[in-house]
Amino acid sequence: MAIAIRAGEQTRQVQMVCLDDLVGDDDVLRRVERLVAWGAVRDSAAPFYSDFGRPGVDPVVLVKVFLVAAIRGIGSMRETLRVAQVDLSIRRFLGYGLTEALPHHATFSYAQCVRFAQSSVFEQLFTQVLASCRDAGLLDGSRLIVDATHVEADAALKSLRAELEVIDGDGEADRPASEGPALKLAEPRSGPTPKRKASNATAVSRTDPEAKLRYKPGHRPHLVHRAQVATDPRHRVIVAVHAEPAIGHEADSLPVIIDRSKWLRHRVKEIVADAGYASDAVYTALAARQITAFIPPQPNMLKRANGQAARRRCKSAVGVGAAVDRITHGEGAIAELKRHGAGRARCRGTVKLQIQLLLAATAINLKRLTTRLPASENGAVGDGHAARAQLAILNACLLALTAAETATSTTGS
Repeated sequence: MAIAIRAGEQTRQVQMVCLDDLVGDDDVLRRVERLVAWGAVRDSAAPFYSDFGRPGVDPVVLVKVFLVAAIRGIGSMRETLRVAQVDLSIRRFLGYGLTEALPHHATFSYAQCVRFAQSSVFEQLFTQVLASCRDAGLLDGSRLIVDATHVEADAALKSLRAELEVIDGDGEADRPASEGPALKLAEPRSGPTPKRKASNATAVSRTDPEAKLRYKPGHRPHLVHRAQVATDPRHRVIVAVHAEPAIGHEADSLPVIIDRSKWLRHRVKEIVADAGYASDAVYTALAARQITAFIPPQPNMLKRANGQAARRRCKSAVGVGAAVDRITHGEGAIAELKRHGAGRARCRGTVKLQIQLLLAATAINLKRLTTRLPASENGAVGDGHAARAQLAILNACLLALTAAETATSTTGS
């Protein structure tokens, strides 16, 4: 057999090709495209565009690029666009030809950090995909696994500065006018200079004030946010995510997660969590809402009635199964979230981290749909008036729920 020499001349030939024919029918992005009503996504972003001026980038393209970064697990928008330049599957998914120039990365940064930062565009996309998961039978609908993780903030320790707010009871207003300032000489110090450590009570980051210090034995100190993740154990579908500062008790956000899950038509009959969520107030509040709590008590709670009852529930056959679900699906969903772009905050602030979590959760739920649904059922989702009307109703309910949460937090503070 003779040697067939290929010198590369074929790469300089001009050919008539169709980009759609170069991407296989089993391509992941091709299947994802058929699972989302993109017309509803465009309608949700329409209020953030004007009716005059230079035409901007289609908001569907912006959302698709964010979704590609989450599906592929790419943590940088610049790297996502570099991959999209040469990836035929991504170009076809975005609707760009072989020779068309993709939008500049600054356009996507502006969309995430400014234009859509306070909107419900990504929340509606997550809700739409979760509704498809529910209709496909991927949700158990009664048990909800809640777990939290720390997400490293986009802020360095060098950004920490002393907090200069007046501490209660230590201001000049609390000292009688007749008394002068309480001044005295400092005691002489001997020995080595003491090491001073910053804390969340004494220091704040200038670049991301919502990021909080975290010390863990064996790990370097770093600034983090906290992400709450609620998972349905049947097919590990993520039902709700919530970004918050990493201070306070982990269970403080349970009412928000439960209300949001019930708004998304999850019954929430059982809550499964680790001992970090345990407290008498949590057990009492969940019992008042007729929710069974499979949350192991802290050791110091075993002498109280709530702690003993919680221990009995966790030791039962159902409680052991719930613990297995928590270890398998709760912690597994968090590990999967980090592989899909939620391992480190790309932007600053919990509002923008919430968008990042929603995109990662949407990517995971879409993966569940593409792998669980047969190819014959993985058909197109219509962009008709029915889908848009349903998304408009969901948007109105979402805005009302967000306003109620804001009012509750303001009243509590």
